[in-house]
Amino acid sequence: MSEADTYRVTTLGCRVNRADSLAIERQLAGAGYRRAAPGEVPSVWVVNTCAVTGEGMRKSRKAVRRCAASGARVFVTGCGVDFDAEAFGVEGVEALTGNAGKAGIGGSVAPPRHDAPGVAWAPEDLTRVPVKVQEGCERRCSYCIVPHVRPDPYSRSMREVLSEVRSLKGSGVGEVILCGIDLGSYRDPDTGADLAALAERVLEDAAPAWVRLSSIELTDVSDELVELIAGEQGLCPHLHLPLQSGDEVVLRDMARSYRPDWFLERLSAVRERVPGISITTDVMVGFPTEGDEEFENTTRLLEAMRVSRVHVFKYSPRRGTAAHPMGDPVDPAVKRSRARVVREIAARSALRFQEGLVGRIIPVLVEGEMPGEPGSLFTRTRWFTGMVIPTGRQRTGEILEGVADAVEGGLLRGEAVVQPRRRKVG
Repeated sequence: MSEADTYRVTTLGCRVNRADSLAIERQLAGAGYRRAAPGEVPSVWVVNTCAVTGEGMRKSRKAVRRCAASGARVFVTGCGVDFDAEAFGVEGVEALTGNAGKAGIGGSVAPPRHDAPGVAWAPEDLTRVPVKVQEGCERRCSYCIVPHVRPDPYSRSMREVLSEVRSLKGSGVGEVILCGIDLGSYRDPDTGADLAALAERVLEDAAPAWVRLSSIELTDVSDELVELIAGEQGLCPHLHLPLQSGDEVVLRDMARSYRPDWFLERLSAVRERVPGISITTDVMVGFPTEGDEEFENTTRLLEAMRVSRVHVFKYSPRRGTAAHPMGDPVDPAVKRSRARVVREIAARSALRFQEGLVGRIIPVLVEGEMPGEPGSLFTRTRWFTGMVIPTGRQRTGEILEGVADAVEGGLLRGEAVVQPRRRKVG
């Protein structure tokens, strides 16, 4: 191994994939590789792929082709390999490894050598770091390929999770994001402790960094979790709750485990305990049994949810899922139109939420320079909304107080608070 041996990991898809990629980076650093500088072609390039949608696979294939053309040793892993390995068998790819072998890919790329001292490693982005606490899913939603391409469900021990959180704290991380393929199903394999118990311990060990939950089913949001969010120094007041559809028949066909009226009732109960909580969601358009009436039911429920952000995606058939035999009868133009309607609803709802933060002194996490705006920094609030402030002496990963003065272009605009101001404190 030479001093020039470098690596880069390109990640597509979800936060769990990001967490997996960080684990691969640790292995490569332990084998003596250093992270390639921006613009530098690495010795080893790992691509962690996504197969959730056809678009995810398209982007994954494009990334692999680009990396293979660079001349680096290219290793491809992730859900895309499990779904369709042949799609990545292009010239220049050295190896394909599915999710089952992902944990050891760093060792396969760079077998440990006694004469290769490890390289000190810390996440490249110290602002918000995902920590995987759970893997796999048994829900079998009819449209979803994930249970077929991820490993069988398991949870990491609380002891192991806390050890990772402490190591990140030593690196100066600003936010820890607890994530899993089916996060709410977490159970400590040693004690049976649930997600609320784990989150409570992580809050103690991560402080002063923030702790946020990644995507979780509303059916798994326990009263204990809600109480942790309601606490003064508790979990970030933000829940990402996948809705998918607001129509009862479509939800049944999707094999989702709730009805629209229950979803709204439970969400209202959460809001009653945590006023001002930020709710973000996923909505699928163009499912095979979604007609105009079913879509209208979704838009009505989405309006009632008062979300601060929506991830909308168009249905694409995935081979091996229960919905695959239904085909793909909804016209692509109709899907695009429905997606546009959802985004318009989301934009109006987000604006109302952001306007509720204007005039308040709120904690923000500095993520870095605002792209395209010299002299400005992009920061993130505990509610997951973005806020732009003037550049000062703030450092990336630092948590400070800011005051929001306006909403422009979908973002809060404000400034860092140097002296206390007579404003409402958030």
